[in-house]
Formats: sequence, C-alpha cells, structure tokens
Amino acid sequence: MTNCLGNKGKSGPLLTVHCKSKEDDLGVHNLAVNKNYHFKFQTNIWRSTLFFCSFKWNTQVKRFDIFDGLRDIDECHYQCNWTIKVDGACRLGEKIACFPWK
Repeated sequence: MTNCLGNKGKSGPLLTVHCKSKEDDLGVHNLAVNKNYHFKFQTNIWRSTLFFCSFKWNTQVKRFDIFDGLRDIDECHYQCNWTIKVDGACRLGEKIACFPWK
C-alpha cells in the first residue's frame, strides 16, 4: 500500500493504516506521502482469505478490504500493490482496478 494522498505526488497528509484479518492484527502504521507498507500472508484453499484495513488522514476515516480472496487472488497472484487515494484504493497490475471506500 502506498500513500498517494499528496497533491500531484508531492506534499500531503500522513496516512495511518491499521489492517487485520480474523486471526491477525497487523498493528498501526504511519505512512508519509509516497511511502508504503507491506505485509505477507498465505491464502487459504477456500479463497476466503480476507484482510480489512482502516485508513485515517486529517479528519477522514475510511475502510477497505485490502485483500479479498474471491476478488484478488487471480489478479494479484503472489503480490498485490495498492495506491491509497482520497476517493478509494487502486490495485495495480496488468489491469488497474480502482474501488471506492466502504
């Protein structure tokens, strides 16, 4: 996940990210603009792996499922790269797909 909340990639707000699954709490991470946070995990055989995150900046608090096995497993293969923007999250790869906040 990369903080892309800045104005044309320059200055912008600090992004606070907190991700969890049913089994794991990955803690709170603060990202300056253009900085990233990553974590590793293995998906289950049922394609039901889910990691959900909260994203906070300025007075905004947003939520998004950063990995949903049914949605992402075929697109991400071994790695998912996301940009976090004011209006939602975009998954990068062969096909760029942007999603609104929950």
